[in-house]
Formats: sequence, C-alpha cells, structure tokens
Amino acid sequence: MFKLKSLGLSILAASVVFHSQALASVPEGVLNDFTNFYFWQVNPEMSNRNIKSHQTQYKKEWLAIKEVLKYRMVWMELPRCYADEGDYGYEIEDYGETIRAITDAVFYVRRPELKGRKIRLSETYLIR
Repeated sequence: MFKLKSLGLSILAASVVFHSQALASVPEGVLNDFTNFYFWQVNPEMSNRNIKSHQTQYKKEWLAIKEVLKYRMVWMELPRCYADEGDYGYEIEDYGETIRAITDAVFYVRRPELKGRKIRLSETYLIR
C-alpha cells in the first residue's frame, strides 16, 4: 500500500513540475506581440509596421525589449478591467519594474558607449 501511495504522489509531483515548466515558457507569438506593443510605445513612428532589414537600430531595440519581457511574463488570472472573471492569460509580472527595465534596455542600446554604466549627475544631456 505504501509503495502505491508513494508512486501516486510521485506521479502527481512530476505532473505539477512538468505543468509549471510548460507555463514557464512563454509562447513565441505571445512574447512577440508583447514586444511589439512596447516597441511601438517607445517608437510610435513604427506603430504596426515591420522593421526593415536596414533598420538595425530598431532591430536592436526590439530584441532588447524582448529580452526584458522574456523572463517577466507569467500565466495568471487576467485583471477584470479587461477580461471576464476567471480568464487566464500571459501578463507582465511586475509592471513598474518591467517598464524601468525596458527603459534601461532601450537607453543602453541607444548609448552603447556607456557600456551599462550609470549616468553621472554632470551628464545632464543624457538625463534629458
């Protein structure tokens, strides 16, 4: 009896682990949609447009935003302000922190000479 109970718990535990891992990986299409949304917020002139092969700066920014979002999206019950009660989907885990991280990522893509260092108080042109 003990072995059967133990086996049942092991199967249940394995099922939970595999289910969590499946949800931990955001589908590429969902991640791309979120990336597009935030990219278009940063670059409204590109809204609903595809990045052309010669637009390397835009491509770098898009990839930086995608990298930020990749590990910040979670499967959760969606807020009732734009979904029915009990609807689930992917959403940003910590919105404020994510916006800060996107801002930093785009800034450092645009200013690669800084190599990720913080802005000095005397660098007012960068602060603006």
